[in-house]
Amino acid sequence: MSSEGKDGERDRGGISPADRDAFKRRASEIGRRLEEVAARRPVQQDETTRARGQAMGQAFRIVAELVVGVAVGGFIGHTLDRWLGATPWLLVVGLMLGFAAGLMNVIRTARRMQAGAEPMQRAAKPVKDDEDES
Repeated sequence: MSSEGKDGERDRGGISPADRDAFKRRASEIGRRLEEVAARRPVQQDETTRARGQAMGQAFRIVAELVVGVAVGGFIGHTLDRWLGATPWLLVVGLMLGFAAGLMNVIRTARRMQAGAEPMQRAAKPVKDDEDES
């Protein structure tokens, strides 16, 4: 598999033809097995799974916006407190302003999501009530 070079060092990086053929056979076998596994799996997710994942992503985004707003407001308030020596008043004001800013971002995002879902709601079939059947 390896041979000695002219300085007595081994030839590194070289591969014999037999090893190369064995490697190609193993690679093609792995490729064939991967194709078999991929053929057994369903290719597309169903709509409910995809919708559930999108809803979870939006929920985490809303939570992150609220938490980041409070954290940034608290950081700014704390920094101003240390700089001006008005402990703890600017921290409290910063936390309240951060909460308000985060809440405004949450409301803005919720309105945007609601506007995006409105065409789907209008296109949906009406559902009959139990009381309508009498």
